[in-house]
Amino acid sequence: MTLVEPFRASREAFKRELPLPPGNLFTRSLTARVLGCLWSSSPRDVARAMWPSDRVLDELLEKAAVAPAMTSVAGWAAELAVRVVHDAIEALGPASAGAELLKRGLVLAFDGAGLVSVPGFVAEFGNAGWVAEGQPIPVRQLASTAAILNPHKLAAIAVLSREMTESSNAEALVTDALVRAAGRMLDEVLFDANPEDAARPKGLRNGVAALTPSNNANSSEAFYEDLGALFGSLAPVGGNGPYVLVMSPGRAMMFNARGHGSMPATNVVVLGSSAVVNDVLAVAPAALVAALSPEPEVEASKAAQIVMDTAPGAAGVAGPVNKSMFQSDAVAVKVRWPVTWALRDPRGFAWMTPTWK
Repeated sequence: MTLVEPFRASREAFKRELPLPPGNLFTRSLTARVLGCLWSSSPRDVARAMWPSDRVLDELLEKAAVAPAMTSVAGWAAELAVRVVHDAIEALGPASAGAELLKRGLVLAFDGAGLVSVPGFVAEFGNAGWVAEGQPIPVRQLASTAAILNPHKLAAIAVLSREMTESSNAEALVTDALVRAAGRMLDEVLFDANPEDAARPKGLRNGVAALTPSNNANSSEAFYEDLGALFGSLAPVGGNGPYVLVMSPGRAMMFNARGHGSMPATNVVVLGSSAVVNDVLAVAPAALVAALSPEPEVEASKAAQIVMDTAPGAAGVAGPVNKSMFQSDAVAVKVRWPVTWALRDPRGFAWMTPTWK
């Protein structure tokens, strides 16, 4: 009997398929790779044992000697790559307002590229004009700075007991330990004001000054005046929308209760994130672009000795916090996921610290 055989019987107990949640393809691929490392089996064999009816996952994990799947070839890997990229963002959605925001912008795949250059976003009334009948049309040079997406990575290591990893809840546990941690870290970096460096992309607030909030003593009037200022700042590139507002979860609930009901639902999306604290961020999704790898790189070890520290030394020097995977009958799982983003036009983002609660 193979190591994955016990899952076959348990899966046979389910006679009908339940609706699959968003991000299902991404989380199943991640789980199959983790268990494949643990059992010295191929991820495809694990996937076939656990989810025999998932044909898309089976195609994704196929390693047979066939003509290479190229993301540029329609009808083969082109559609699959796009689906996995979007599914990866969907998987982070419940834990990350940033993931919800990124999927509303332009989403690209790295496909092994060293960097991705995206044309800047140009929307200026001066680039067009009224011309009388028979008169020459002026020619203008559109000056646009490209948005450069340098590869960066989200990375995490989690330690799970063998019992947790091999249980029927493996998919849920691996997702909770790795995907949700990555989602929260995505918010922390995406919404901050720090510059780009060798480890991370530039935060959206970097180089963008805060707008002055309304000083109206009437909190309801201040609320609408602040929204008008935020949307007015985005108007040169966002037009009539859609727009995304990011605020603390409490403020997001208040916004939906007090203000969002009177706005077109298709034009304003409100997201809650504890990473923004007391600020309110406004984004025109048309000005935002993201690039990421369709699948994370996954490694698992049953015999490693690791430093159980959220801030290990530069060389991972062994110390008293070490943990032996072999001795504790646990598995260490490492995930490395290339992902980055950029604003195609800085006018597509605005923020302030309002006085209303």
